[in-house]
Amino acid sequence: MNPVVVIEKPSELDALVRQLSTARHLAVDTESNSFYAYFDRVCLIQISSPEQDYIIDPLSLKDLRVLGRLFENPRIEKVLHAASNDVLGLRRDFQFRFHGLFDTAIACKLLGYKQLGLSKILETHFGVSLNKRWQRHDWGKRPLVPDQLDYARLDTHYLIALRHMLAADLQSRELWAEACEAFEKASEQQVPGKTFHPKGFLQINGARSLDAAGKSILKALYMFREKEARRRDRAPFRIMSNEALLRLADARPDSVDEISRIKGLPRSFHEPKAASFLIEIIRQNNNSNDTEARE
Repeated sequence: MNPVVVIEKPSELDALVRQLSTARHLAVDTESNSFYAYFDRVCLIQISSPEQDYIIDPLSLKDLRVLGRLFENPRIEKVLHAASNDVLGLRRDFQFRFHGLFDTAIACKLLGYKQLGLSKILETHFGVSLNKRWQRHDWGKRPLVPDQLDYARLDTHYLIALRHMLAADLQSRELWAEACEAFEKASEQQVPGKTFHPKGFLQINGARSLDAAGKSILKALYMFREKEARRRDRAPFRIMSNEALLRLADARPDSVDEISRIKGLPRSFHEPKAASFLIEIIRQNNNSNDTEARE
């Protein structure tokens, strides 16, 4: 396996696009910071040709428009596994469009595979085990270490070979036309707007067992968490877990000491100022007649 090539400069990206413009197949994957940021973004783009693995660093490159030529070119088949998140992320962040897509997860599903995770499929066909250590890493952090690059490249390194195996199987079972229709549909997905559902707090496990005041408190805490997540650009569950929200709504602590005893509450909320803010939210809603919260 050749050393992975990291693309961090505009000249390197231009050269890469010229080099890959005559390829027949390219494997593509992305890594994002969706487990850490409220407004998640694509932080890494992996591309493999049959000869070489490349990692493009979007955080180092201000303009990636030239890369869109590869994705839009219908003569170059782009091979992705479970393409939905990658296609949507690349469309959202860079306005890329895909023509000529092969989704190995869709192919596996049509062929009757029981397990569709890439790790299991690569292990089955190539005897490769992916290191799950980096699976939920914050890919927005720099610098990238060699182990991260090795992990990221393996998501695309075997995809073209896997594609050829699956394509032959699809054709032999007369599933090729159905697969192509599904691939086309996957490439045409539109980016949904980021929406927040105020009644989403009722979906928290245990929310519906609270009394009316408890539901009102939970709703207020849920709205507070959402506002904080946006302000700090962090994933909501990293501000406060659903379990901590529910415990606060159930226990209704009215002192800093009681707040500090809530299991799973981040330590930042043990500080007097933050704890007092939570206490005030709880007090204001403890006797609420909020009908929406009770629904």
